[in-house]
Amino acid sequence: MKKTQTIFLSLVVITAITFAVSSCGQKENQSPVVTIEEPLDNDTISVTDSLHIEGSLTDDESLHEASILVIQSTGDTALQEYPYVHDLKTYDYHYHFHPSVVGTYTVKVTAEDHEEKSATTTRTFTVN
Repeated sequence: MKKTQTIFLSLVVITAITFAVSSCGQKENQSPVVTIEEPLDNDTISVTDSLHIEGSLTDDESLHEASILVIQSTGDTALQEYPYVHDLKTYDYHYHFHPSVVGTYTVKVTAEDHEEKSATTTRTFTVN
């Protein structure tokens, strides 16, 4: 009986060491990285101009979904884009926004990965 206990305890120790060593090599999932290159924060454009909305989305594993929104200060959505980014590691976006109303707007770009980690970046601009 003592030999059986020794074998069992040895297996438990070996399993614990194997698990500890194998989990050390695994890196933790990182949140996506969202950049907005244009517009710059606090930019001002004319109501007759077109605004470039440009940037990139990246993830260490792969992206799951993304949204690019332009929201008026009233809370109304002036532009909404949901680019197909599924399983991509990098996605560069470029949209043209043609404002029709004077006011303050916010560009809100969000990306989420397959493990539900997300990141959001915003920029505010004024239309006059």
